[in-house]
Amino acid sequence: MGAASHRFSRCSTTTAPTANLRCLYHPAMEASFSVRVLVVEDDQPVRTFIRFALERDGMGVVEAFDGETALQAVAASALDAVLIDGLLPDMHGVALADRLLDDPQTAGIPMCFLSGALLGHSHAPTAGFGWLAKPVRPVQLVAHVRALLEWRDGGGSPVEQRRAALRSLENGFFVGP
Repeated sequence: MGAASHRFSRCSTTTAPTANLRCLYHPAMEASFSVRVLVVEDDQPVRTFIRFALERDGMGVVEAFDGETALQAVAASALDAVLIDGLLPDMHGVALADRLLDDPQTAGIPMCFLSGALLGHSHAPTAGFGWLAKPVRPVQLVAHVRALLEWRDGGGSPVEQRRAALRSLENGFFVGP
């Protein structure tokens, strides 16, 4: 496997092929998960917490620490859901969600924002979007992801409806894009 394919984590591993990689990858675990979730979070301990919670529920995890790396991960992997920190080092989480909605290949992926910069504690998934305020409990996180997967499995929503839901959620952030 080339160095470029080692950029993203698809399982629980804490060793990277080289020190300068943004994300982790362990190919031996790739096929063992039926649900794969991209976790876009710049805080490593939070990413690890989220990964453990999802893996304990039988989900595989792809990790990215910023928006550009997340876009690369989405292009390289078939993903079932995306969890996005609202405030990433290189872009606002809403901007990342907009870019995913712009691409027909990723427009149907359910997304949930996880942020300390949200008004309120949680928002039930609407049109494939949800939000959870940090700190989040593992059972709440897993339930939210499961609800998003049910939305997807039930046929999802048109992109226009999803974009309107995103605009509504955008108003729940203390800091806008």
